Amino acid sequence: MSETVSAGSLKKADPEEKIAFFITMALLVLLPVEEVIFEFLRKYKVGSFKKFVPTKYQAEIIAGFGIALTVLVIAYAIYRAVKKQLKFYVADIFYLTLMIFMLLSMFFSVNFGVFAGGNIYNCEWPAHFLCYFGMFYAGSVIKDSGLRKKILYAYAIVAVIEGVVAFFQTFDWEIAYCLFKYDRIEKTTYGTVQNTNFYGTFSCILTAVTSGLFIFSSRISKSRAFKWGMFALTLLVFYTLIASQARLAWLGMIGFIFFYAVSLFVMRKGAIDKESLKRITIDFLTLMAGYAAIIIVAIICTPYIVSRVEYTAEHDTIATITDEGFGSGRGWIWKVAFHATKNHPLTGIGLDNLGQAFREMPTYIEGVSRIQDKGHNEYIHTMATQGIPAIINYLLLLIYSVSRAVKNVFNEKDDVKRSLLWICLGVVATYLAQALLSSSVLNVAPYFWLMLGLITPRTNPVSFKKKG
Repeated sequence: MSETVSAGSLKKADPEEKIAFFITMALLVLLPVEEVIFEFLRKYKVGSFKKFVPTKYQAEIIAGFGIALTVLVIAYAIYRAVKKQLKFYVADIFYLTLMIFMLLSMFFSVNFGVFAGGNIYNCEWPAHFLCYFGMFYAGSVIKDSGLRKKILYAYAIVAVIEGVVAFFQTFDWEIAYCLFKYDRIEKTTYGTVQNTNFYGTFSCILTAVTSGLFIFSSRISKSRAFKWGMFALTLLVFYTLIASQARLAWLGMIGFIFFYAVSLFVMRKGAIDKESLKRITIDFLTLMAGYAAIIIVAIICTPYIVSRVEYTAEHDTIATITDEGFGSGRGWIWKVAFHATKNHPLTGIGLDNLGQAFREMPTYIEGVSRIQDKGHNEYIHTMATQGIPAIINYLLLLIYSVSRAVKNVFNEKDDVKRSLLWICLGVVATYLAQALLSSSVLNVAPYFWLMLGLITPRTNPVSFKKKG
């Protein structure tokens, strides 16, 4: 029998699950709400906020939640140990290995204590990684379907905030100035994260969540108002995604569509009844028609797609793939990152310290050569800054989590559980696709790591005892 969201969800959940739920919900909603409020305070020059720089406090909030989540993990481990109920799952092992590789790269950094060249609005402090990994841990312990559904609804609330703010930005109606305004093409979107590429990543996550809620609305909600509300919301966010002119977002949505096309085909053999699969498929195709309509409008009425395609055709041809300027300079950035990996294979050049890799290039000239703090490919960036063992560990985590989630979706007989897991898996697939052209972003990454935790199962504790 399918589970439904009710007040009983919190009563059924264990204490750790409840605390993890409240902490993650608070962070999800707080980040955009805080940014909107503070930007209005700056706009109207209220007190000291007239000198406020957008996104300044998001870094501090995420760091604070990182510490809180770490305390939760430690307190829960002590509580379980005292009760003699301490068990380790694969998710726990990955949590520990992620922490270990992060700390090693921090302590053995070429520039200890320097992150993203000292840029406090773009850097990732160790406390930020505590938040990422804490969100992963929290997601893995939240098993109740009711709580998971509420988390997805929280993402939808964030999508409303981001979608409305970004939509107004397409008319150049801004609350406060854009932190990177001189790099921004006119009337492009950046939401509450102050960078068009950052918003490209964020809108991928939000579009994948709201799209999933629409596709599976027949399974998780009987309300037609909810269904078509999600349809309208996802088209709004999808339009602002296009308006960011971030090609990484295009790649993410290609990954999203590919994921659902393949999974719907495979699920014909899964533990889902044919009528349910048919309804889900129809809603997916309806969504694709909506996407197509938005794309047509964008092509006819705006320069968002046409200008970006023309730029790509001119600068990123087959002939320039090996050129250092390929992908808006990504070719050179990746070359530098691989050079750093060769010189620092075990612990990397340092946690979020990619800028140092440019200084170590033979061709580097102080004050002349370009320095880039982000790798514009999350996998390459992780390898260069944290080392080869760290990227292997990360890839193993992705393989484990995704493969187990695929298996659970395929075999799950409960409509609600299957649908919620399927949605989360789609979000992760979308993020991983766009990560080929983007790096981890401090005010977006927590939304991904929570999703990764939600698809990582906590079944069959790991036994360290020798058999026999």
